[in-house]
Amino acid sequence: MNDNDLKLMEGLRSLAADGPREAPVWIEERLVGELRRQSRVRRRNRWLGAGAAAVAACLGIVLWIRTVPGVPAPPMAGVVGPAAPAPKAGGLPPAYAPGAEVAMNEAAINFYPLPDADDLPPIESATIVRVQLPLSSLRLMGLQVSDDRAAESIQADMLLGQDGLARGVRFVE
Repeated sequence: MNDNDLKLMEGLRSLAADGPREAPVWIEERLVGELRRQSRVRRRNRWLGAGAAAVAACLGIVLWIRTVPGVPAPPMAGVVGPAAPAPKAGGLPPAYAPGAEVAMNEAAINFYPLPDADDLPPIESATIVRVQLPLSSLRLMGLQVSDDRAAESIQADMLLGQDGLARGVRFVE
């Protein structure tokens, strides 16, 4: 220790020897008042924070639960089961074979099921996509197509499930 430290220690010891001292009453009252004010501010801030969190939670729940009226989906045609009309000898479905007498509204709503579509989960929502199919692809659906017409194409609507997988096909003129 140096000389300054020794003088400081002596001064502190002499103050301690005089005994405890009390602050004047006006300082004590001011100090207690300030502590109470800070306590009130902390309590108020705690309640404000809890209230703000509750309001935010309620707002989030209302927005989450609120249902927006949606636009009704267009009516969907059902997928035709195994009772679908058999194709004619030319390889086209009856509505598209030459001289066919099938009503066009019946042909427009019937989808031919694709192979293995029964193994897929049920359709919750569907999308119809118009495509050009080569006639040779109709063989995969069990339809007969002559070799001389296999290179031609036909317009078709594909029925896609919510998973994006094709469930059925409808032929379009």
